[in-house]
Amino acid sequence: MRRLTLRTSIAIMTVAALAALLPAVPGESQTPKKGGVLRMGTIGEPPTLDAHATTAVLTREININIFETLYALDAKFQPVPHLVEGHDVADGGKRYTLRLRRGVKFHNGKELTAADVVASLTRWGKVASPGKAVFKNVEAIEAKGPHTVELRLKNVSGALLTNLAQVDSAAVIYPKEVVDATGDGQLKEYIGTGPFRFVEHKPDRHIKLARFDGYAARTEAPSGLAGRRTAHVDEILFIPTPDYATRQAGITTGELQYIQQVKPDQYDRIKSTPGVEPVVVKPYGWVTIVLNNKQGIMTDKRVRQAVQAAIDAEPMMLAGVGHKDFFRLDPGLFFQEQAWHSKAGAALYNQRDREKAKRLLKEAGYAGQPIRWIVTTEYEHHYKPALVAKGQLEEVGFKVDLQVSDWATVVQRRGKAELWDAFSTAFVFSPEPSTAIQVSCEWPGWWCHTEKDQLLQQMARELDHKKRYAIWEKVQAAFYAEAGRIKVGDYFRLDARRKDVQGHAAGPYLHFWNVWLDKK
Repeated sequence: MRRLTLRTSIAIMTVAALAALLPAVPGESQTPKKGGVLRMGTIGEPPTLDAHATTAVLTREININIFETLYALDAKFQPVPHLVEGHDVADGGKRYTLRLRRGVKFHNGKELTAADVVASLTRWGKVASPGKAVFKNVEAIEAKGPHTVELRLKNVSGALLTNLAQVDSAAVIYPKEVVDATGDGQLKEYIGTGPFRFVEHKPDRHIKLARFDGYAARTEAPSGLAGRRTAHVDEILFIPTPDYATRQAGITTGELQYIQQVKPDQYDRIKSTPGVEPVVVKPYGWVTIVLNNKQGIMTDKRVRQAVQAAIDAEPMMLAGVGHKDFFRLDPGLFFQEQAWHSKAGAALYNQRDREKAKRLLKEAGYAGQPIRWIVTTEYEHHYKPALVAKGQLEEVGFKVDLQVSDWATVVQRRGKAELWDAFSTAFVFSPEPSTAIQVSCEWPGWWCHTEKDQLLQQMARELDHKKRYAIWEKVQAAFYAEAGRIKVGDYFRLDARRKDVQGHAAGPYLHFWNVWLDKK
């Protein structure tokens, strides 16, 4: 059996510009203090706390503190061992033997075993969009002892370890008995191995986590999401605060110590607020209009292309973000700072061609059927671009029925193809293209395209980065040619924190281990 180092088993993706965002803020106290309650103002209630079942960022930003994965992304967004101590590769790259760390405890006191990993990954492969993509290439997964898991692939994979480390619809490990009780339904118990344990969820009041004193930390220095994780604070309260002004008032008074999603036009005000600092994450995500390729009027490619042709992205992004320094117009489905950035299909991005849109609608025989567009006001970068787009589309002949609800309801409804024709969302930072939800057939919107899906499978099997990139460019070209989803523009996230919140790293994946409260 041949032992491979992790960094030679995958393609190297250079993201130094992003890695520079990750170290602690200069000038902070470097002596962590234990204790205290960290109060975070969130944009609302998460749709679920089941990590396998959703790509919702709010769910991830809570769950990342509770649940863990076999591998974690380091400061260069490369996967390194986390719940595993290492792995062996055999059969020409088709068989992985994963060696679990010993002594890792779940929050209920039970030790992590191979049976938990097999049950969790099997469920992830059935429930999660990236899991489904990965498991198309899985021949078998089985325990080979209490702390050994064998994963056999149909074909070699250049993305397996990155997919096991990613944080959206993450391959987190639950106790086997929890998985057995849950099946393909919603998680019933929130038991993980992370530095914080779930305590309670009081809807519209808070989700409470507490430090897990039995946590088995790694010994390596922290690097991105990898390495040593330490829970310094006693508790974290995630407090739903949907109103922007209320969140901002809360951090100004000190009632909240960290808040999500500050309006970019408040950047200067945040900088001048005593005791408060802005947290800028650039890049972070891109605004999109997801079209229903499975059922209804958007199954006609000409109608989708008419939407694509009519869109004028700049006023949409300006309305949604409010500050020109916090967005950019770019056709890439991956960011300029990433090795996967491409301009393939750029001629079809941000066309602003009303006559083309009208012609396509006429060819499609569109007769004024209402476009049922679901959106939430909890994210202004979802809602306000949709308002602008509504006007743009109606100018070329569309009739748009904008249906507004809370985010949890949007997430629930988008899984039912009969209920909508379009919805607004954003795709956030992702390290791996071959299973990225923005091009997934399995994800709501169901953009299933034979050539594109075959290219993604081919990319997953390829190990050479240059060849993988060439395949990705073809996928991005198909994204624009088919107009399965509409990219609007990149946006940069603005959060805010009290200055007594120290050790925080402003990367794309918010978490609160290695963070402490420096009360003077």
